[in-house]
Amino acid sequence: MRILVISDSHNYVLDSQIERIKQHGMFDMLVHCGDKYKDAEKFANKLNIKTVIQVPGNCDPISDKPQIIHEMIEGKKLVITHGHLHNVKSSIESLKRYAIEVNADAVIYGHTHCAHNETIDNILFFNPGSSINPKCGKESFGIIEVSPDRIDSAIISLED
Repeated sequence: MRILVISDSHNYVLDSQIERIKQHGMFDMLVHCGDKYKDAEKFANKLNIKTVIQVPGNCDPISDKPQIIHEMIEGKKLVITHGHLHNVKSSIESLKRYAIEVNADAVIYGHTHCAHNETIDNILFFNPGSSINPKCGKESFGIIEVSPDRIDSAIISLED
């Protein structure tokens, strides 16, 4: 399963972003980690991605959508959240405790506007950064590939 990961798009879905993402091939799923999570449908429509998972962030209007989603993909448990509920701008320690508690294989989050791609205690912690307003580095998105025996991940700059 090949997953496009976007976060913190803040109502910007630019043609230049779409063209850059298209350079990386087709995707089976799009995950949007919040802060204008409704942008997920815009990205998905322009990229012809049928399966979309999205969570609201702290800048989204009050929603009945779950703020944390647990998704089984290829036998791997992925936790998808914006990150503000675990105070990730200060530290990912609370998020790590949660991931261990729920036996996650990967945690996909946003909120910090800083890309993060690290495996800690056999759990992938993945933040694609911000697609429009990075606080660290460049505007970016992420690619995660999940198979029964592994999870591969990469952060891709939208500016190159």
